[in-house]
Amino acid sequence: MGSSPPPCLRRLRLKPEDCAPTELFVQWRGALGGVFEVRATPSEIAAFRGEIDVHASARYVVSASRNSPLSLVRRSASAAEGRIAICLQINGSATGLAGDGPMRADPGDVMFVDLSQSLTMRQSAPDGLVDVVTLWTVRDRILPLVSDENALHGLVVKAESPAGAIIGSTMRAFVESAPKMRLTDFDAIAEGLVALATKSIAPALARAGEGVAPPPLASFVIVRRYIDRKLASPDLSANSIAAEFGLSRASLYRLFEPAGGIAKYIRKVRLSRAYQEITSAEFSNRRIGFIAYQLGFKNVSAFSRLFHEVYGVTPGEARERARQTVARPEYAVPAQPGESLTRWLDALIG
Repeated sequence: MGSSPPPCLRRLRLKPEDCAPTELFVQWRGALGGVFEVRATPSEIAAFRGEIDVHASARYVVSASRNSPLSLVRRSASAAEGRIAICLQINGSATGLAGDGPMRADPGDVMFVDLSQSLTMRQSAPDGLVDVVTLWTVRDRILPLVSDENALHGLVVKAESPAGAIIGSTMRAFVESAPKMRLTDFDAIAEGLVALATKSIAPALARAGEGVAPPPLASFVIVRRYIDRKLASPDLSANSIAAEFGLSRASLYRLFEPAGGIAKYIRKVRLSRAYQEITSAEFSNRRIGFIAYQLGFKNVSAFSRLFHEVYGVTPGEARERARQTVARPEYAVPAQPGESLTRWLDALIG
């Protein structure tokens, strides 16, 4: 009896050839989903041009975008939180703030962005279009490979440096070859690229971290990491977290206020983990109710309603859709309706 083919490589492509600029801008903003808040003036919207091509597996996402200059804002604890992006600035520049530190990426530069932290960025391009290639993955695939995670967000490796030249040329080759790749090749090369990038930036990361004070014990990032480790614990609650870090409930809520409060954040992360397990081939024989209980959902009916509210399908429908995907060709197939960069980033597994 033969084994089932592996899951396919998915593709989302926005390249309209006959579309008014205003409509195109709306489609572009929708393609980015909740990853960034896209800001533009009325005149910029009226003259907007852009295209994006995204390839995704369960572990990595690579995107190639080309667009008129925009402003992009990322707030901590928004969609795709817990992911890291390695960005190659091919054409145009990006300036702004990564966390509370200034950043600037010029053509050929490579920038690292931690989506658990804030980012405010303004794009510019003298010849009209900004061109960026980005490799996205979960933080847990990168953080064990770097010496100082606090210095990673906003780190820019210049194009003229050996590390910048090597990482940049590899990312260009990767995105150009992605449409012809099998899933196994895609994941293997992406994993190698991440290892290459993190090893190459070690000296720059050490220099960037010199003199930087460590974050306070109860920083959002530290508490978030604690929550990730304790997701399966039935005792995980606002009270247990407050006790662990010596915080009052009011202080803990203020820390997670951008995410809608601590309870909402825990529920969101648990739901994301449940989605990953339900749609993973590795857990295809595990009952949905068991997955829900293991992640702290005590009522399966309430879990199903919440799942449908967030993902637009029931847990059973999500699993069936994933099984149908397994039967498709291994090469990239078009995205299904409702799929977006945000949803693919949220579904990445460690």
